[in-house]
Amino acid sequence: MYNISDTTSLEQIAESVDLLHNCSKQIIKVMEEQIDAIIASNAVRIEELSDVHGNLSKRFKIHEQEFISELSTLLATSGSTAPVRLVSLKEVFPESVTDIENWHKTLTADTKDLQRKHNQILQLLEFAMSQNARMMQSMYSAHNAKNTHYAPTGEQSGITTGVAFNQEI
Repeated sequence: MYNISDTTSLEQIAESVDLLHNCSKQIIKVMEEQIDAIIASNAVRIEELSDVHGNLSKRFKIHEQEFISELSTLLATSGSTAPVRLVSLKEVFPESVTDIENWHKTLTADTKDLQRKHNQILQLLEFAMSQNARMMQSMYSAHNAKNTHYAPTGEQSGITTGVAFNQEI
């Protein structure tokens, strides 16, 4: 048994959940595009998508803070002493348990998807960095092999960068 203002509050929570869900879907889409750009080694596209991702993340944080504020206010005005969690609304609004559970499932699934995509991007970037490091090592080793310098003792030694002795062209 809740009054009209409680119904309005629940509608505001529902709108906040929808905003968070839509924002999550947009972020996931951008993250998928980032993954494609990383695989394609398209630095310009990676930078563009990073800016878009940053802006969407800021917007998500704003919606998240609004959601937490609405939830806190709703629980406080209902007299509930339960912790500020979405599932705490089940005690306050037993008639809306199904809706609350659906909201919780939606937000939980979105959070897991965002974490999974984030980890995938991190793994790709770590792989790209290690591949670049190996490639640079190979290039440096090949360069050193072609530009061998021998010390007066007859032993092979590396050449200081910028110095060319017995350079093979």
